[in-house]
Amino acid sequence: MKNILMILALASISACTYADADEWPDKECNDYSAYIGFLVAASGASMEEASEASEAGDKAMADEKFMASHMLAEQAANHTKVFNTFCD
Repeated sequence: MKNILMILALASISACTYADADEWPDKECNDYSAYIGFLVAASGASMEEASEASEAGDKAMADEKFMASHMLAEQAANHTKVFNTFCD
């Protein structure tokens, strides 16, 4: 549940970000790139936790961690598309 709340918080923060392709300076693109990196790292960490929970026999926790990893990976993919549009 904690991971899902974190994902919802990240999604709400990203929804409030105003985007104008002509006004994105390099610093904001670098910060955005770091944010995408954070999402990827968080997805990987959740996947590792899912594997550990699966090995421990906790199917419910493994499923929750897997879904969190999947949702974080989707967020990273979506933000990568935005980054490619405005920063590349």
